[in-house]
Amino acid sequence: MKEFFHSLKFKILICIAALLLGLMTYVAVSAGTETIPEKIIGTVTYPFVTAANAVSEGVSGFIDKLVNADKYKQENDELKAQLTDMYGRTLDYENILEENAQLREMLGLKEQKEDFVFSEPCSIISRNANDIYGGFTINRGSSDGISLNDPVITSVGLVGRVTSIAENYARVTTILSPQVNVGVITMRSKTSGVLENSISSAEKGLCLMSDILKDADIKEGDIIYTSGKSGLFPDEIMVGTVVEVYDDPNGLSKHALIQPAEELFSVTSVFVVTDFDGKGIAFETD
Repeated sequence: MKEFFHSLKFKILICIAALLLGLMTYVAVSAGTETIPEKIIGTVTYPFVTAANAVSEGVSGFIDKLVNADKYKQENDELKAQLTDMYGRTLDYENILEENAQLREMLGLKEQKEDFVFSEPCSIISRNANDIYGGFTINRGSSDGISLNDPVITSVGLVGRVTSIAENYARVTTILSPQVNVGVITMRSKTSGVLENSISSAEKGLCLMSDILKDADIKEGDIIYTSGKSGLFPDEIMVGTVVEVYDDPNGLSKHALIQPAEELFSVTSVFVVTDFDGKGIAFETD
């Protein structure tokens, strides 16, 4: 007898009884006011009715998914396509905004320097994490009219020069590097010097200005511009601000540490100046 209560037949009978009780309850409720026996039956059968409804809803949901699987897949694919399209349009819009901003920068620079010939706006596509000078690679090269040693700038100031070039990309070395020697001058007193950088100054994120006369009028806060005397860089491009002045150990000259105007390690786009008045012409000094 004990085995019967655990058998499949007994479980089937219980399910049938639950369904019959549920049906009786439904008929009783539908008929109107419940009698006491009806209330008792309803109370007793409520759990069975709830379970039966849950099973029914689950079966219905399963059948719906089974029957309409292709329809749901198509709708899901359409939604994915719409999201992909919206994402693509958002990226296009952001790219257009960035390009417009770059073109406005170029126009602003062009108004200040009418003799400048610019490359198309250049995006920085890679950086060498081990380069303490902040060098990077841009997405334009010789096919865009860029040449070796061309100066690289932003609307803020001087960034560096092209030191390696291929057809569709170029390597830029920044003004923190000893490879970039720039003739510079202070805006206030016209004190001249040369950027002759070192590892120690680069580690601080600063440029080193040397060849400053001992008695020259230069002090902290002075604005530094390119002098244009070498023929490699145009004149009057902002380099940065003096943050410290100190005497050379030989006692005959001074040095100045310069905070670059541009954030060299975080800049994302630049312009290459492919031509300018005086390019390649070194001005003689007295």
